[in-house]
Amino acid sequence: YPDDLILYQNRPNPFKDETMIRFNLPEAGSASINIFDTSSRLVRTIEGAFEKGYNEVTVNRNDLPSTGLYYYQLNSNNRLHTRKMVIIE
Repeated sequence: YPDDLILYQNRPNPFKDETMIRFNLPEAGSASINIFDTSSRLVRTIEGAFEKGYNEVTVNRNDLPSTGLYYYQLNSNNRLHTRKMVIIE
């Protein structure tokens, strides 16, 4: 696992107030998490320099425009992984 790029399912999912997006990087470096709505519009980007191995970022409900389904995508070294998350009332 430590040598793989892995995007885990966010927890909790679905969520009301905040959720944790967790991922694993094969090496330390820059990565971004892009969050898209169902129309493929980019609604939030989280960028940073992250450690090798396990990392996590928090997404607050207030960071996103409305309730519903979103897709989040981890981009690191031109590799992409995507998962779904749901915000509820």
